[in-house]
Amino acid sequence: MWLHLPTLLRPKKKLPIVMSPKSTSNLFIFILLLMAMSSCLEDSGRNTDGQNDFDCALFSYSDTIYYLNATQNIVINPVNAVEGTFEVSPEGLALNADTGAIDINASETGLKYKITFTPTGQTTTCEQFVTIGGVNYPDGVFILDQNQKLVEPIYNGVPGLPIPCSDDDDDDDDDDDDDDCDFDVDNPSGQLLEDLGFEIDDKGVFDLQATVENGTFGATPTNGQVLDVELFYRIRDLSASALNSIPLRFFYYETLGDVPQELLDDIEEKNDLINELRMGNSVNFRLLNTTRPTGKPRPPFVVIVARFE
Repeated sequence: MWLHLPTLLRPKKKLPIVMSPKSTSNLFIFILLLMAMSSCLEDSGRNTDGQNDFDCALFSYSDTIYYLNATQNIVINPVNAVEGTFEVSPEGLALNADTGAIDINASETGLKYKITFTPTGQTTTCEQFVTIGGVNYPDGVFILDQNQKLVEPIYNGVPGLPIPCSDDDDDDDDDDDDDDCDFDVDNPSGQLLEDLGFEIDDKGVFDLQATVENGTFGATPTNGQVLDVELFYRIRDLSASALNSIPLRFFYYETLGDVPQELLDDIEEKNDLINELRMGNSVNFRLLNTTRPTGKPRPPFVVIVARFE
């Protein structure tokens, strides 16, 4: 007798999957779309070389040095209108962070500044250096018994650059052209450094020995005494003798050992930074640490020490 297995118990044959031409076409299109989307996502996460980089040649100013003007305020804009943010170091330059415009008369003079421009939507940065004409004085320790008695100004941020002052000490008449440079001039404050005992010549050189002997720090100077003053001057250069000024801070100590280490560290750090940047693109680029807020180059510190020890 034959037994017939139920149909449900019989093994089923696997049928081949057959796709219609239309289904195959749709799948192919879907794969292409996925590949395109993946490519777009990868491209959006990277900056293709040469395609989106900003050309830093587009960021510049018409000159590298500008001067005060006695009759009008001067505002300098970048040569090309560029979109992005502007930063400056050290502090002291009146720079518009959105447009890059510089207000010359509102800026600290006698310094060289580094302006950094970051274009909108990019990490590329571009740099330009701009100097505001005038004088600066070096931060330093001057020991009188080591014959360190004179402090000379630095003109236009370049050490050793002569100030355009006439040499008239070889004449005996009263008609010398001594108006080329005029330091410690009448000013809105009504205060002259000469009245305080400071000894300064017509080229802006301070005689520290004579300054102390003139009683600037009193008949008997006090160890650690500090004097904050402002020097007003005029130079017949491209500023056309506009009234200019610089704040100064003078210290007096009996010996080098009396000078606080914090003050010495501040001066050393600034001088190291200045020398390092002078070997590169920047001159007189100054930063401060603890004694003054970081990034502020003014006032210069002139530390007078009576004797080495």
